[in-house]
Amino acid sequence: MTDEGAWSTVRAQPAAVTALRSALRRDEVAHAWLFVGARGLGQRELARGLAAALNCPDPPAADVGCGECSTCERIARAAHPAATDFEPEGANHVVAHVREDWIPTATRSMTEGRRRVLRVVSADRMNEPAQNAFLKVLEEPPASVVWVLDVQDEAALLDTIISRCRRLDLVPWGPHAMLERAAELGVPPNQREALVSASMGLPDRLEDLADPDVATARELHLAVLDRLASGGPGQVVPLAKELTTWAKGRAGAVKERNAAELEQLEQDFGVDERGRGWPPGMRKRVTDRHQRLERREQRRALDLVLDDLASYLRDLLAVGAGAPAGQLINPDHEGPLRRDVLRLPPPAAVRGLAAIRDCRDALDRNGSPELQLERLLLSLALPLYATAA
Repeated sequence: MTDEGAWSTVRAQPAAVTALRSALRRDEVAHAWLFVGARGLGQRELARGLAAALNCPDPPAADVGCGECSTCERIARAAHPAATDFEPEGANHVVAHVREDWIPTATRSMTEGRRRVLRVVSADRMNEPAQNAFLKVLEEPPASVVWVLDVQDEAALLDTIISRCRRLDLVPWGPHAMLERAAELGVPPNQREALVSASMGLPDRLEDLADPDVATARELHLAVLDRLASGGPGQVVPLAKELTTWAKGRAGAVKERNAAELEQLEQDFGVDERGRGWPPGMRKRVTDRHQRLERREQRRALDLVLDDLASYLRDLLAVGAGAPAGQLINPDHEGPLRRDVLRLPPPAAVRGLAAIRDCRDALDRNGSPELQLERLLLSLALPLYATAA
């Protein structure tokens, strides 16, 4: 066992670990924490380190769980009631989740452990009714509960929620930690630096880019401007369809898992060939959840498309300002960038970044992916066409 104990799984967040351990030593752990930062920076590991420190039966110190006992080991793999994650099943957390799952979990008597750490993943995706319902339990929190809210955009939360949380900022990982992670993911040595740069300090994005399918798709996404410049506005509709089809295809693995789960449930309930045997309402709840999971995976894939395109536009602005290759997000595409900076004027690149933001907002409101991508691509195609003309 090291002095880090259960904190040893947290990477590249020394300031956040120090803040939590300091609160533990002073016995001043807030009843609610706001973890602010992009997804995958260490929120899960920080929450589990906190849960281990609060529940370890034989901690080496007040600010750390031993990391070796059954309690710490189960907390680390989310198999202990003292550590629970609430993931959004679809685009948003809805009020039914708060009332039927979060509040009962928070108010249930503990039969094991001392304090629960309840983590709300993507808490900024609570819709307004869900936030209002959650605020009630946050205003009068059970003494045995610590809430952890993961947010990327704190402005999406009610001020009354933010004011009741202690803020903790998480930062992008540094190059050394990212290169270590790239090696763990099996990224070939000759590709590591380029993919680490393209990941912008985000380990989740690095993990995506380590997937050969995503890495191949990245090349296509970064070539969008060239295709629009070469083919003109007529490329907008087929290109939008191509990108949407790829995003839908990324949900294939989720569909397979959902189909296997549905088949297993049918066996468990003894469903016959005519579909009889399901408990009332059960099949609809299961299929609705499956559809939400598939839509979420498709949206995640669309975000990969938008992230790639946004990184390319930022690089265009950097190249136009004279930045060297070492300061680019996509240094492995320096040649195409220097070509395209002559095609797309800086004001148009800035408007393109705004169009990407608008596209994300529209997708958040359940806008048609293909239609929103057409609008985005058209906003890029017209200035490219005008420059060429």
